[in-house]
Amino acid sequence: MGAAALLFTPPDSSASLVLGIIATVTFWAVFGYAVNDVADRRDDRRAGKTNRAAELSTLSWGAFLLLAGSLSLGLSLLWAADAAAPVLVLVGLMLAAAYSLPPLRLKERGAVGLLAGASAQWLLPVLALSSVEPWGWVRPESWCLAFLGLAIGLRWMAVHQLDDASADRKAGVRTYVTGGGRAWHVIVGALLSELGFLTATLWLAWPRSIPAVLALAFWIVQQAFLRPRGEAFAKRLQGYGQAPLAEYYFLLLPLALALGRTRFSSAFLIVAGAFLLLGWGYVERMLGFNFSHRLLRRASPPLP
Repeated sequence: MGAAALLFTPPDSSASLVLGIIATVTFWAVFGYAVNDVADRRDDRRAGKTNRAAELSTLSWGAFLLLAGSLSLGLSLLWAADAAAPVLVLVGLMLAAAYSLPPLRLKERGAVGLLAGASAQWLLPVLALSSVEPWGWVRPESWCLAFLGLAIGLRWMAVHQLDDASADRKAGVRTYVTGGGRAWHVIVGALLSELGFLTATLWLAWPRSIPAVLALAFWIVQQAFLRPRGEAFAKRLQGYGQAPLAEYYFLLLPLALALGRTRFSSAFLIVAGAFLLLGWGYVERMLGFNFSHRLLRRASPPLP
């Protein structure tokens, strides 16, 4: 949700300010993923899963977590309009740790785990970003976008737990899904909530949301007329690759918001280019074929 900074910051904000905000969220996410890997080392070993923290010493992963958390908190002090942003970042880092680490380990607290993970990854970052302006976090559009993020996070958390269900059962990890929770109900309910909060956010953030509305219109047309036929909707909804609205959230929305800022500063072309590269996989999915694969085939000499 780092691109949400482009909805909250004043139109004439510099590209360096926006990049600083995005960097804050990036290190926040790095901390969350890293602390989860550290906490899951024993469980992943039981399940036969690769864990990036498994071979690291306590000093190494401790220093990494401290660095990621400190950078996230420290960067927020550079762009925050008041104390709200760093406080929200600190709360988010603590919630991410509580989600993964004992004694709380909210990950294994059923529906509370879903809510905690989604809040740490999506809701709190949006509220923190809205604090780039004084008292920005109390505005209705800030809360609409935050609840949109929460709904996206709940859907992604449920999909993630579905994907990991087999390994979690093998390792004895009792998540919402392995505990018998109905992930399908969460996914469908979250998607319906997303549609409502997305509509409300675009309306409340007008006219800053004009690029976002145009991007949504493009996505709807592409899905209706140009999207290659493939998996059934229900199957897409329970996965990552073809998940509904994924192309909009992770490619078209940030790209459109960045391009909309180029009339104030050409530096945002660099930001837009970075979003395009990061979301290139979604470009390929929208077009229905893999550009990278085709280029590699052309570049590789034929086998004798």
